[in-house]
Amino acid sequence: MDAKQQATKPTVAEQITQKADTLTASERKLAQALLGNYPMAGLETVATFAERCGVSAPTVLRFASKIGFDSYPDMQARLRGELEARLQSPLTRSSLPRSRNHSGHPMGELLHEMTEATISNIRTSLANINPAELQSSIELIGDCKGSVYLLGGRFTSALAVYAYEHLRTMRSHVRRVSGQSAKWAEDLLDIGKRDVLLVFDVRRYQADVIAFAEAAAKQDAKIILFTDQWLSPIAQFARHVFPVRIETGTTWDSSAASMVMLETLLEGVGQHNPEQVRARIKHLEILRRPPQSS
Repeated sequence: MDAKQQATKPTVAEQITQKADTLTASERKLAQALLGNYPMAGLETVATFAERCGVSAPTVLRFASKIGFDSYPDMQARLRGELEARLQSPLTRSSLPRSRNHSGHPMGELLHEMTEATISNIRTSLANINPAELQSSIELIGDCKGSVYLLGGRFTSALAVYAYEHLRTMRSHVRRVSGQSAKWAEDLLDIGKRDVLLVFDVRRYQADVIAFAEAAAKQDAKIILFTDQWLSPIAQFARHVFPVRIETGTTWDSSAASMVMLETLLEGVGQHNPEQVRARIKHLEILRRPPQSS
């Protein structure tokens, strides 16, 4: 399998998401354990993985088969490849060989490369999302009686800002966790079981973002995670996880698929409470009008 084929194949996490509705109760235990400690839990022996989850060894083998692998070692080989990709830095990626389309002009090649990679990421990411998971997340945000908190890391904070600006137009009690992480404790002070945390975290996973999500989960907040195909450690605390593709074969990871997935979620929230959203936007437009001169 070449690098391009490998990049377009679904990850183990994505295959679990696709098959989530078909898993038995015992298989769901394995899925939860693997997604909660991804990908390391799946690199254990069959016996160790089975014992830790309280299921039989044959159940582990059936689980691997049900999510699309010929064998448990086949699944482990995929996980080892994902682990290697998960640890890559921009410096590592900048030295990788690039595919060329021989268009003649270097910038033409770059445009073609980015177009193909971005479109592929969006299509693959949205195809791997479980619609029921999306619907539950939309309802969670739309019906939340407390506050919706938004948090992102060094690069993903832009997604958090984008979500914040839209959500505060659609509903009240939307808060963005921002500034130096030393001040985040002030947000944790208020967060609780009536609240939702929408958090963004991709590879080179950010320790302070992970720590905030874990603390929020311990205070019974409901966590919705946007992450990459290798899964942030926050997945183990999250109620809903949306893994999207971020690789383009270039130095930097892409937020294009994350943005499209986020816009899908936001559109869903708007459709969930349309009258409430329309009334709020109408009121906002009135407030924005310049005062009439006397």
